[in-house]
Amino acid sequence: MALLQLEQVVSNYGSINALRDISFEVNEGEIVTLIGANGAGKTTTMHTIAGLKELNGGKILLNGQDISRWETQARVKNGIVLSPEGRQVFPDFSVLDNLMMGGYLQTNETNQQTLETVYELFPRLKERAAQAAGTLSGGEQQMLAVGRALMGKPRLLMLDEPSMGLAPLIVKEIFALIQRIRDLGTTVLLVEQNARVALRISDRAYVLETGRIVLSGTAAELLVSEDVQKAYLGM
Repeated sequence: MALLQLEQVVSNYGSINALRDISFEVNEGEIVTLIGANGAGKTTTMHTIAGLKELNGGKILLNGQDISRWETQARVKNGIVLSPEGRQVFPDFSVLDNLMMGGYLQTNETNQQTLETVYELFPRLKERAAQAAGTLSGGEQQMLAVGRALMGKPRLLMLDEPSMGLAPLIVKEIFALIQRIRDLGTTVLLVEQNARVALRISDRAYVLETGRIVLSGTAAELLVSEDVQKAYLGM
């Protein structure tokens, strides 16, 4: 059974159809990527799954259970956690305080255990635990955003544009960490403009255009697809 399923999901901004009957699934243990141009509906998809954007039609299922009308907090508590575009750390709060906010629905004991895992994945966050988040580099803030999401003990970790604005070496490091997070048992749904790098670490992918899924397949298949190469890989 799929961990996450979207069935003919519709989401509108006023009279504008942002998502038009999109259906896809994410299986346990996968990295699945959504690719598409700006305005294709990728972030709207993530926000709709997270409960931050109203669902205007269709269903969202978690392990076969309809969660379409659940509040965001209930989705987080049941393992759907979003690391948003633009990182959105709390700049005046310490690194540790930012991390602990991610675990606000967990017990103190669970948070301490998860914190050790986050520090193992991101040693720089441990080194800078007392530092104000706003003084971190862009790459360190992205690590903090992902670490904060991991504090929520996600079954499904949704990452929205984790490489945005980062230097190539840092991008490589971030994507290696995403693979490691998956290998540790967390399923990942990824939105990423850097389609080539995202496809290289993914199991499967879906291509969105103007709120519709127009192409899907294994990541390896889409990497060699002429349509994907011309539209998204600059070839």
